[in-house]
Amino acid sequence: MSTQQRRPIEQYFPTEPWLEQYRAAIDENDAYADHSAGWGVDFDGSFVFQIEAVPLDSTTVADLPSELVESVEDDLSALSDDRLEAVLEQAPAGARERIESRNGSLEERVTAEVRGTTMAALPDRTWPALRTELPANLDELIPQLEENVADDGTIYAYLELYDGECESVDTMLDLDDREHGFRLIGDYDTWTDLVRGEGDVINMLMSGEFEIDGDMQKILQYSDAAVDLAEIAADVDTRFIF
Repeated sequence: MSTQQRRPIEQYFPTEPWLEQYRAAIDENDAYADHSAGWGVDFDGSFVFQIEAVPLDSTTVADLPSELVESVEDDLSALSDDRLEAVLEQAPAGARERIESRNGSLEERVTAEVRGTTMAALPDRTWPALRTELPANLDELIPQLEENVADDGTIYAYLELYDGECESVDTMLDLDDREHGFRLIGDYDTWTDLVRGEGDVINMLMSGEFEIDGDMQKILQYSDAAVDLAEIAADVDTRFIF
């Protein structure tokens, strides 16, 4: 049995609950409030953080953070064969065939099926009866993938930044869903470097690791606030899904 602590969904980047936790941290930061005073006044200061190349197709459940993987194994191992049979009876035909073709006990076969499923396929390969038996943090993660990741593997995180505050956050499936004044664009690995505190956002912009769509002069004018936003993200209690 796992001894690792199960973590709430808001600790996992990049999810909408993590984004909400980030919003709260921004609004509690006095340095950001001071450095960003006037931001968005008389211009659209809202931002989209465009996170590209999220590795859904190359990441399986077995590749997730260890506490998630172990919670899956623990919860499935706790089920009786009768309960597993009942879950399997409600599975789509393709899932039943894959599980029945595997070697081992029923528990081992079901666990192997879940562990080997990619994050891209997870919403379609987990059926309601199975989801009820998965750990809550993984069950909460599945709709995050369904609702917040565009078909091309991009996450659009919207932040309504105005005069020292982050008034709201949201995720979008299309850039046209919300009007915005600025867009910070980078691949998933670049974003994780930033959120880990391993890069300076201004230097990353200048080096081309990030691209900016918007008035770069405004960004430079408020460069201290931009640095604050990156440092606040690095201070959020974060686990990385991928």
